[in-house]
Amino acid sequence: MEDLAASTVGDRHTSRTPPVFGHGNRWRDAMLIMPGLQISSGWGVPKPMAETSAANKLLDHRRVAPEGLFRRPRLYLVGEAPGGEEAAQGKPFVGPAGNALRKMLEESGIDPGQLRLANVIPFRPIEHSKDRKPRNRSPTTEEIQCYGAAVLTDIRRSRPDVIVALGSTAARLFGESQSIRTARKAKHQFEGHLLRITFHPAYVRRFGGRNGDAWRQTVTDLRQAWKESGLSRFK
Repeated sequence: MEDLAASTVGDRHTSRTPPVFGHGNRWRDAMLIMPGLQISSGWGVPKPMAETSAANKLLDHRRVAPEGLFRRPRLYLVGEAPGGEEAAQGKPFVGPAGNALRKMLEESGIDPGQLRLANVIPFRPIEHSKDRKPRNRSPTTEEIQCYGAAVLTDIRRSRPDVIVALGSTAARLFGESQSIRTARKAKHQFEGHLLRITFHPAYVRRFGGRNGDAWRQTVTDLRQAWKESGLSRFK
C-alpha cells in the first residue's frame, strides 16, 4: 500500500511477536507477461466477513491474487496490503512502488520468471475520509492473522526457496517485528524456508529513491536472497 508504506516500514523497534522496460529487455518482456505471471486458480481466502459485520465495511472486497511462478519459485516476495491500484487491477505491485521494485530486482540480476509476488492480505484495507471517499490504511493485527492465512497457504503450496518480506507489515505475517534495519541483517526461518526481510519499495522511494542508502541496501538484500535461493537447489 503505497501511501502508507513509508510510515509503516521504516526503522522502528518493537518486540518479536508470536509469517516498461526497453526493447530487448527481459524485464520489459516480463512486465508484458506479468499480467500473466501465473495466477493460481486454487488461490483461496477466508470468505469475506458477513454482510452484517461492521468490519465488513473496512475491506475492499476486490481480491488481489498472487502472481508469478507457482511451482517452486526461487523467491516469494510479500509486500504491504493492497492499495487502490492493486484492488482495481487484482494484481500486486502495479503502482509506483511496484515499478521501483522491478527496477531493484533488475539491478539485482534477478530473473522475473522465477518469482512469485503477493500482498500480505488479499484485500485492500480502507477507511473513509470526511468526504466519504475510501482511502488506504494499514491492516490490523486481526486482519493479518485472518486474511494473511491465505498467503501462508499459498507459500506452503508453492514451496519457494526463499521468502522475502518487504516492510514491517509483511514481516509481521511471519512473527517478526524488529526494526527493518535490524531484521535485514539476520537470517530468519519460516516453516523450514529461509526468510529474508528488507525495506518496502515505497519506503525506499520516499527516503532517497534510487540514490539513497535504502535503495542500495534493498538491492543488496535482494541479491543476497537470490544467491541463497540458488544455493538451496544444490543441497
